[in-house]
Amino acid sequence: MPKRATKHPRSVPTQPPVEELDGDPDMPFVEGSHDELDPDLRHRLISDAAYALYAQRGYADGYDMDDWLQAEAMIDHTLLNPTPSAGKPR
Repeated sequence: MPKRATKHPRSVPTQPPVEELDGDPDMPFVEGSHDELDPDLRHRLISDAAYALYAQRGYADGYDMDDWLQAEAMIDHTLLNPTPSAGKPR
């Protein structure tokens, strides 16, 4: 009976090489730029922005909901209306 080739349990899976696709190499993520954002990532972005607003105000308590709503609006606006120059070096 032939032995089956087994992989080491800690081996890293590899992908076969992908042939170059037609497209602009300077903008590799354009085609997926309108995909849905991971909810955990969105929450983290909003959380970081809300904390920045809290710090900007001098760590004054009592505005947590205001900070969160303002941060949520800023992040959603940025995600839905990306600037055309985003990702391009100057």
